[in-house]
Amino acid sequence: MILSNLPRRVGPTSDGRIPVLARNFLMLWYSLDVKPAPAIRSARSLVRWRRQFETGLEPIDQQHRELFEALARLAADLEAGAPRGQVDEGLAALARHLIKHCQTEETLMKEAGFADRIVHANQHQDLVLQVRDLQHRRTKGQELGLEAVASVGEWLDHHICESDLAMAGYLKTLRTV
Repeated sequence: MILSNLPRRVGPTSDGRIPVLARNFLMLWYSLDVKPAPAIRSARSLVRWRRQFETGLEPIDQQHRELFEALARLAADLEAGAPRGQVDEGLAALARHLIKHCQTEETLMKEAGFADRIVHANQHQDLVLQVRDLQHRRTKGQELGLEAVASVGEWLDHHICESDLAMAGYLKTLRTV
């Protein structure tokens, strides 16, 4: 169907009738039983370590596992309705693990002369800023939702599978680790 053939107005006409195309669309729409996307029921399923994340570099793999463990603990605390201080400490632990991990990777990349190290370090900075922003919002009294934890987990998933595996492949060819 060509869009120019569609009536400009889809609502009722001046005499109160609904055009056939609009009526058919509405009948189809309401018959589909469309429901809103479900809220995240458990962020823990989104923030778990998987074998596909293994780089073959034990120090990096261990730190990745620690990051996912910190995320899973934070998700569990949020789901359990843990006290504010416990959630804040979980977020702080995540930030500490993240900063330590980024420093480790960036040192290895610099020592090996990895060509994409600046891009990779900028990606790290983006995530560190995201986690620091969550901490800042907490100090301002805002709640931390499971969506935020899931977002960090999704970022890590993508970053490890794309950037970290490429970096690890390069480092392993040099046998610097």
